[in-house]
Amino acid sequence: MSRKMIYSRTGQPKLAFVHAMVSRAILLGAVAALVLCLCESATFAHAKLLRTQPADKAALKQSPPKVELWFNEELQAQFNTITVTDQSGKRVDKNDLSLGEGNKKVEIDLENLASGTYMVAWKVLSADQHTMKGQFTFTVEITGPPNAATSPAQVGQQPSMSPQTTPSESMQESGVSFSLSAIRWLQYLASMTLFGGFLFQLLILGPSLRRIPGIAENEKAVTLRRSTARFTQLCWLSVGLLAVAIVASLIAQAATVLDISFAQALAPSRLYQVCMSTGFGGLWLLEFIMLVLVAAALFIFAISSQRWTLWFGALVIAIMFYALSSTGHAGAAAKEWRSALVSDWLHLVTAGLWVGGLFHMALILPRAVSSLGSPQRLRLIKEVIPLFTRYAIPATILIALTGVYNSWIHLDSFAALWNTAYGTTILLKVAIFIPMIVLGGVNTFIIHPRAKRSLETEKQVPELQQSKLSQDFRRSIATEALLGVAVLLAAAVLVFLQPAREHPGVARGATPESAITHKLR
Repeated sequence: MSRKMIYSRTGQPKLAFVHAMVSRAILLGAVAALVLCLCESATFAHAKLLRTQPADKAALKQSPPKVELWFNEELQAQFNTITVTDQSGKRVDKNDLSLGEGNKKVEIDLENLASGTYMVAWKVLSADQHTMKGQFTFTVEITGPPNAATSPAQVGQQPSMSPQTTPSESMQESGVSFSLSAIRWLQYLASMTLFGGFLFQLLILGPSLRRIPGIAENEKAVTLRRSTARFTQLCWLSVGLLAVAIVASLIAQAATVLDISFAQALAPSRLYQVCMSTGFGGLWLLEFIMLVLVAAALFIFAISSQRWTLWFGALVIAIMFYALSSTGHAGAAAKEWRSALVSDWLHLVTAGLWVGGLFHMALILPRAVSSLGSPQRLRLIKEVIPLFTRYAIPATILIALTGVYNSWIHLDSFAALWNTAYGTTILLKVAIFIPMIVLGGVNTFIIHPRAKRSLETEKQVPELQQSKLSQDFRRSIATEALLGVAVLLAAAVLVFLQPAREHPGVARGATPESAITHKLR
């Protein structure tokens, strides 16, 4: 690149070149870090196994009466399994699985076991609708009379129970975390594009276009018509994407809960079973109904341009955000922290207002004003930026406050921010969020005052400079919107990572043992 392209006449680096280089560096760094988080997320779990009895690799002198597993989160009543088999693969449990201790312990009775090595394979569905599974082994070495193995009193003494060791393959995600995160990411993108777009059209773009001074009525009508057409196209695209994501989420959940392939999960009977027998099913049906309603509202708007349909659509998407919050960490933490669901829902709503609005500003505004001259474009920028800032500033404050509170719920210490995958992903999310705030400040405190000064001295400011100012605004908004896409990806990854804080009240006297070693399927 030549020196002339890089430097202005004053010898200072050109703002556009520096802005472009910094933006590319931020985006590349964010994408690379998020890819690493996605790859790592598959190795972490949701409901954490605290301990087992017998312990992994325990050597017992008597046959244990049962197998017990303790978890840090409440489990669903159905779709939990424990299978105990001997070395020949014969099942030796009584197939009478039950839950206890606030549904945070699962147990199954055993037959009288002879000497040998036994395999315990387990699968549980936690209250946040995420499935975990794993396996461990123990050995029975009976030295006394056979009847001694049947005495619970002798077993209760546990003289031969070896200390808890780190189980091999003790905890695995049932299904593919990358796929689950990708589906949740699409749900976030589509729902926030709809929510933010409805409000952007109602509160910002429509009013700005209608009151631009110095534009003929016919030009104003053409611009408004173009923006409405572009807005409708983007919303229909978002509805289609959301429909695909919602259907895919049910298929993925069925594959996860039933421990089958995605192809097998397509069977209507299995999808119906998940819908009717799990907490996820009710929330999924809520999402599906809201999708139908928002599609109906958008159809009515497309043929009639009734503003009430956009308000109705925004309300419907806000209800959908509740379902998304309930199928994440907030749903599991709501019993200990009643405000967890409200905080997480408010976090999604405010993010939708800000990030969804950015998507529409970046994708609709350039096409809508393509027929206008540079002075008219600057007039639109002068109107749009203050209006958007009026809503963006309170939204970003609420995003920050609810984000801190949500992090406090799921992190037990500051150290967890850098020594757990959940914490480091939060830090990455914050690292992407900060440049978005900076770019918003650039638009509000640099580009907007320049546009205002340019319009006040229109005759003295060359049209080329006005056009460059409009390009700087579009570039800044596009970069901010792309960073918003990366933030939503980080949020989707967080949904499928093990929180650092354990929910209280697991089992009185039950303490976490050594760290669990996680492995991929």
